[in-house]
Amino acid sequence: MQPGDPSRVSVDPRRALEREGTGALAQLLAGAGYIIQRRALTDLAHALRSCKPLLVEGPRGGGKTALAESLAGGCNLASFYLQGMDDLTIADVLYSWDREAQTQMVRQELAAGTPLREAQARQFTREYLILGEALGAFDYAARSESPPLLIIDEADKLTEKIEDMLLQLLGRGWAHVPRFGDIGVHDPARWPIVILLSNDIRHDLSAPLRSRCLYTWLDAPTPREEVRILRARVPEASPDLIGAVTRLINCIRRDMPAVRDKPGLRESIDLLEALTRNGVEALNQHVIDEHLCFLGKRRKELLNLRQGIARLEFAAHAPDREIDEWVAWAFANEACVLEEAA
Repeated sequence: MQPGDPSRVSVDPRRALEREGTGALAQLLAGAGYIIQRRALTDLAHALRSCKPLLVEGPRGGGKTALAESLAGGCNLASFYLQGMDDLTIADVLYSWDREAQTQMVRQELAAGTPLREAQARQFTREYLILGEALGAFDYAARSESPPLLIIDEADKLTEKIEDMLLQLLGRGWAHVPRFGDIGVHDPARWPIVILLSNDIRHDLSAPLRSRCLYTWLDAPTPREEVRILRARVPEASPDLIGAVTRLINCIRRDMPAVRDKPGLRESIDLLEALTRNGVEALNQHVIDEHLCFLGKRRKELLNLRQGIARLEFAAHAPDREIDEWVAWAFANEACVLEEAA
């Protein structure tokens, strides 16, 4: 678990949404540097109002993880994080028992004269129960005034066994621990905020798991949205540099079919941060070549980018009326935090 900042006030996004509407929710995300697409904002609002998990799918590097993390940061919520992977166990997701401590306790009780049956019964108490990330989030929600956020990242890597473990928890808000009892929260209004993230490339999530979630697809950002996001995430970057990075990235995506693994929003942000950190004011072939590691993720991609480096320099400097207008608009309209999805 990652606790919230104790020096900041925590904001319950459900209450903020109820009192002030979706604009307040967008403002909370924007405060953490996230510019949300209108459709995704609508779907997130539905998930918060209905207290249901939200399954977010979309292309790699499109801002899925940033959406969840920005909600936690903007609202200062405690967050629980479960990384999808093949070898997850019930201990990672739900619970396990501290067997070593249990055994030691039973031995001590027997040495003190406690009857065996009574000593064995004492080992299945909360003191020896270790909660996994998912069940831990629901247990925390039962004891906290503000809901925590449970992020299940790369959910398409979950095995069917792990999906089945999550069904009761996500559908009812609690799980039964044998020899102990129920853990979680029965009132849906107090459930944690659950966001599942998926690239939808490893395997298809089961119908029962999908049925417990509301669903949204996060489109890759349009150039207009990308300009707004870059402005929010790297506020120290100049208008010229933001425009140059946007034009360069879109040249790779649109006009360089040989580069098959296209850079996403994550690569745009990383590149702009590096250029700003290094004091770069303009892009030339040397500068672009020095920063290709941010754009190409395979040897073949790097070779293709290097072969087209003159084209990239030209794209970075060539006037683009739409992008140039969007950059000017982004710097003149800081208060506008909503973007229409294309």
